[in-house]
Amino acid sequence: MTEAAFWDKIAEKYASDPIENLEGYHKTRDMIVDRLKPEHRVLELGCGTGSTALEIAKHVQDYLATDLSPKMIEIANAKRDAETPEHLRFAVADGAGLPDFSPDVVLALNLIHLVPNADAMIQKIFDRLPQGGLFIAKTACLRDGPWYLAVMIPLMRLIGKAPHVSIFSQVELTDRLQKAGFVIDETLLQKGTAPRLFTIARKP
Repeated sequence: MTEAAFWDKIAEKYASDPIENLEGYHKTRDMIVDRLKPEHRVLELGCGTGSTALEIAKHVQDYLATDLSPKMIEIANAKRDAETPEHLRFAVADGAGLPDFSPDVVLALNLIHLVPNADAMIQKIFDRLPQGGLFIAKTACLRDGPWYLAVMIPLMRLIGKAPHVSIFSQVELTDRLQKAGFVIDETLLQKGTAPRLFTIARKP
């Protein structure tokens, strides 16, 4: 099963499931908005069903939200209403490849650990951003969680119950960002079975 097919298969359930840590979601959403400017062009990779894009697109000039799952994008477009900014667009695209778009800010929320070659994606994002551009991510750092996750997830993938998941720690993630050339401006660790590190990185 391809990655796109996996996410298409679970899209309806994904859309109906409540946000696991609503307080944490609101906290990081507000941190993102605080860093946005009205003239910014934002590229969101792995937007899922568009919940974050629909909330924050009004704060910027242009917003392109992409996901590799056509079904996720179909659901995102169905959420549009009269208050949705016209400049918010949803599109099917592989986040690892990056669409033809020149952003000031790139968002990858709950995505880096799902990309087979995270280092290549991070480097492409760095190269695409202008000087002073921001890369804002929230990433599961499974090596910092219970030991059994590293065993269970590959087994679930074998039977089609999980997508590709990379196993790394907070320290390893930060090293990857810095190796690509980013400067880390802010971090916030959200604890849980799968700890998630929220990072705001800048291209110097």
